[in-house]
Amino acid sequence: MTDNIINLKNNALQFKYFSNKNKPENDWIPFGDIAAGKFYKATLVKYPYLAQDDKLIKLDNKEQIDINPFNFLIQENQGQRAFINQLPHDFVLSEDLLEFPSGTPVLEIRTKNYKGQWQPWQAILGEFNVYKTLKTMGKIYLRSPIEDELERFKEHFEIRYSGTLVLSYFKDVTIMGDDDIIKTFSLNTRQIEFFPDSDNLCWDFEDRVRTWNDFIAKYHSYDSNGNRI
Repeated sequence: MTDNIINLKNNALQFKYFSNKNKPENDWIPFGDIAAGKFYKATLVKYPYLAQDDKLIKLDNKEQIDINPFNFLIQENQGQRAFINQLPHDFVLSEDLLEFPSGTPVLEIRTKNYKGQWQPWQAILGEFNVYKTLKTMGKIYLRSPIEDELERFKEHFEIRYSGTLVLSYFKDVTIMGDDDIIKTFSLNTRQIEFFPDSDNLCWDFEDRVRTWNDFIAKYHSYDSNGNRI
């Protein structure tokens, strides 16, 4: 293999949500139930360092792109403070968009800690890419082909559709989904949070209590051992 001839393989999984009215093209593969609208496809993202066939390949700097990792909230148990992790299980998630207008689809994603316990659901906006990393000699490389890592990704991550992003005139951030729960998320951790909308005179107290209970049941259910369901 010479510097002028480099055969690259797929190194990223591109994820996107498609509604029932917006069908994907044939190269998109369902991620779980096709009715859930989550699809992915393997793609090639050029990056200065790649791992291919167990060999590290250095590309020209002209090929370099910025990958902005998604920050995961990892909490080892209910009694410890959570911390931010950009490489859970040696995967990187990177959102494609820098600005997110109203109407952007919102997905929810969660991962496990090292004990195998599911962590809180977090919002991820629009399309995003998944990479598998390999750290060696103090540097991080991307592994390829990414298709070989899909089953391991499924073991440690769950993804589901949350709803549509809504930005109010006052810059309030909410998610309107099919579950009738008005949600928002922390701008620091992206953790899904309940949006009480207490100032809405059209939303009476009983309905807010019912919606709050629905939110707790969906986002804060635990088994008898205290593990998140």
